[in-house]
Amino acid sequence: MNNIKNIINPLERRRVQFGYSQQEISKLLGITQSQYSRIEKGVSDPNKHLKKLSEIFNCEANEVFQGKILREIDDDFLNDPTNSFQRIFHKRKPGYVNLKIEGWFTRKQITDNYEMLIKELGEWKVNKDGIRWKHK
Repeated sequence: MNNIKNIINPLERRRVQFGYSQQEISKLLGITQSQYSRIEKGVSDPNKHLKKLSEIFNCEANEVFQGKILREIDDDFLNDPTNSFQRIFHKRKPGYVNLKIEGWFTRKQITDNYEMLIKELGEWKVNKDGIRWKHK
């Protein structure tokens, strides 16, 4: 099952929070599962189903896609403690660095990571062909 904190679609999150499958919601709405799936993905217009969706999810119709659910999603996103600052130095192409930066960082974490990267890059020498190699 999906970790609910990873679900950023408001309608999908509500559905999972209430323990419904797409098939169950589609039956409650009187539509096919594929029609409901398109609504959840944002491909189809949900307006004619908002009243029923608000009854199913015990909220106001204007709150189905916004309001408290969006604040919850945003809080989960901002409070996610996982972050990653990875650097991979290419073995066959010295001087090439792949950076993968993901997550939320404080200003200090960003500064510390980039200072470390700049220091590591400063340890590289460049030959006349522009090829770098680590000289330590």
